[in-house]
Parts: sequence; C-alpha cells; structure tokens
Amino acid sequence: MDMSIIRFSLAALLIAGGVFILSVATLALFRLKYVLNRICATSKCDTLGAMMMLFGCCVLFGFSFTSLKLLLLVVFVWLTNPVAVHMIGLSEVLTNPELEDDVEIVDLTAKAEKTPEEATL
Repeated sequence: MDMSIIRFSLAALLIAGGVFILSVATLALFRLKYVLNRICATSKCDTLGAMMMLFGCCVLFGFSFTSLKLLLLVVFVWLTNPVAVHMIGLSEVLTNPELEDDVEIVDLTAKAEKTPEEATL
C-alpha cells in the first residue's frame, strides 16, 4: 500500500474528528442555558477540535516548515484558549448580579481567610 494513501487517510480521519467535535461544541452552545455551562463545554471542544484539525493538516503536509508553523499554532491554542475562557467566566461571575439565583457560586476567598481549623469544620 502506498504511504501517501495512509497519510491522507490519517489526515482525513483527524480533520473529520475535529469537525465533529466542533459540531458538538456548536450544539452545546445553543442547547445549554447558562453562560458558565456554555463556556465549559465549548472551550474543551474548541481546543480539542482545533488541535485535531491542525494535527491532521500536519500529517497531510508531511515533514516541512509548514508543519512546524502548524505545530506552533497548536501550542498557541493549547496555551491561550484555557486562559481566555477563564477570563470570560470570571468576568461573568463578577458582573452578573443575578447569577447566584441560577447557579451555585463557591466563594473560595472566604474559605482562604479562615484558619485551617475553621476550614475543616
């Protein structure tokens, strides 16, 4: 069997998997009710879907300078997407006064101010 057919099949499988995961993220974006639930579901799917598609492109292009650039893009997405989602979630918690009516928010700062003996009670 020709090696290019195997490489193309693996790349197609990775890209199709990435498209499927991004489709699931889009469905979760429309189906979930609260902002925090939406960003939790979509951030994981965005990171994984984009990384699978970029890895598929790396396999398709083979060992080249383009693949190196795509791998750097994978690292960039892997590092920046969780930070961006965390900032979006934090801004929602800090700016939405009605959020505590619908979602349970755990105040970690109040627990950190307690002594270790009080925190275990």
